[in-house]
Amino acid sequence: MRAASGAHAVQVMTIHRAKGLEFEHVFVPALDRLTRLAERPLLRWIDLPGEAGTNELLIAPATPVGPKEERGLEAYIAELLRRRESEERKRLLYVALTRARTTLWLSGAPGAGAGDSIRPARHSLLGALWPALSERFVIEAGEPPPERVGPRRVTRLRAAWEPPALPPGLALRHLPAAHLRSEPPEFSWVGETQRHVGTLVHAWLARLAAGEPWPSAARLEGERAAVGAQLRRLGVSARDEARAVDTVLRALTQTLEDERGRWILDPGHRESHAELALTGVSGGRLREVIIDRAFIDAAGTRWVIDFKTSRHEGAGREAFLDEEVTRYRAQLDTYVELARALGPQPVRAALYFPLLQAFREL
Repeated sequence: MRAASGAHAVQVMTIHRAKGLEFEHVFVPALDRLTRLAERPLLRWIDLPGEAGTNELLIAPATPVGPKEERGLEAYIAELLRRRESEERKRLLYVALTRARTTLWLSGAPGAGAGDSIRPARHSLLGALWPALSERFVIEAGEPPPERVGPRRVTRLRAAWEPPALPPGLALRHLPAAHLRSEPPEFSWVGETQRHVGTLVHAWLARLAAGEPWPSAARLEGERAAVGAQLRRLGVSARDEARAVDTVLRALTQTLEDERGRWILDPGHRESHAELALTGVSGGRLREVIIDRAFIDAAGTRWVIDFKTSRHEGAGREAFLDEEVTRYRAQLDTYVELARALGPQPVRAALYFPLLQAFREL
């Protein structure tokens, strides 16, 4: 895919990654390949829209051992799910085809079927396009190659045979200077790298809240190599690794040095949970959430707390924290509603920022 001026000349990405972007020229290859199919589940279910904005959950019992064909309600739900998957493939294809400004190139190589006919698999993206492209595709495909007649001859190379010398390689032309950057883009840090930092900080805090002995600052510094290896496994580049390791260790150190941070991580609380997974109905919809930290304090209040590895430098710290609370209010309201089903205790929600040693209750 060719990007606009000022970016790399050629970009290779998934269709999902290309959402919201546009390119002068777009090439979508291998349309004949199958997309991932859903495995046959033990229990089939589907969430259907109901009246007045409500949802209805339809569940079919598992098929008895023996018959493999779908029956009754299971067959009905299976057909609805197949239609949903088919529509999702069309939506994905629409995203790919509408990224182009000037030209759009599509390619695929489906195999020949019965009678030399060509018909792509219906679960492929080319299958979704086939009603519109079948005639043109058959014409461009040409005649099938003739079948080989008789046994295949095998030629044995002589013992002294050597491959011929290769011609000298062609000189590669480098990208023009306009497409090169003199320094790494900041987007890598604020995007993928920061996300991986947050993932690792959450994992460490979950271990500490679960009862693992709290390390000293000296011991944390000794974990630098291990933290770097963990970040590399997550996909952090060598260019960003040192900075990312410093951020992870600073978040952990500041949390353990903060009185509020130690209170949050204290595994001695009643009903103490780290990475608590809850499923329930909130706002009239079925929700699945994972709460970073949940417990009941000495006063009998149940807390649900979310860790945020946001950073802020310079003035306006309080305004920044207020904006973060506003940003995540809906998420924490869902946590509170689901946590109320855990017991009769009053529920309070808050955000904790390890890199800022800041605690904000909703």
